[in-house]
Amino acid sequence: MGTRDKLEIMVDILKVLKGSEVTKTAIVYNANLNFKRADQYLDMMMQINLVEKPSDKYNITETGNNYLKMMNEVNSIIVDKNLCIANTN
Repeated sequence: MGTRDKLEIMVDILKVLKGSEVTKTAIVYNANLNFKRADQYLDMMMQINLVEKPSDKYNITETGNNYLKMMNEVNSIIVDKNLCIANTN
């Protein structure tokens, strides 16, 4: 498994946040990030309204939920296409 790109890391963070408020420490451990990297991503994701921090915990926003849903759909299309390509070889 190689390094993750920015979109994969954002999806991983949103998956951690899906369904409940989460501390930064939980995001660090569950999204496999260090604190510096988590801060960078969380700040950026708050600026584009994917994540909010109303208290000491982070939430996924409606925009974040929509983004996660779209990325999951794109990923499943890519996986399906790769399976089709693999089966034709």
